[in-house]
Amino acid sequence: MVYYALEHFFILPFRWFRLHIKNWFTHQQRCKVCGCRDKFNFDVDDETWRKVVPMKFQGRVVCLACFDDFADKKGIDYSKFIQSLCFAGNRFNFEWKNESLVRDKI
Repeated sequence: MVYYALEHFFILPFRWFRLHIKNWFTHQQRCKVCGCRDKFNFDVDDETWRKVVPMKFQGRVVCLACFDDFADKKGIDYSKFIQSLCFAGNRFNFEWKNESLVRDKI
């Protein structure tokens, strides 16, 4: 009983804090599915997001790799619905926009 209380109230919170302190200071978000740092920001329309991402993760950060895995499992080709893709590195950033979607909206 003492070990359980020690682990529950001291050891586990310390481990959690140690893992997340770097993210607090660097303001880097993590994927809520796999836990990896999310360096790619992408936009898809709401309908595609609801079709691809499971309900459990719809209001959370999902990295491009996990989004791709969800789409592959459901057999959904989302390549035509990506509106923009941004990479945010420490020393380099770039942004890609789907020009065909921009022209279709005008």
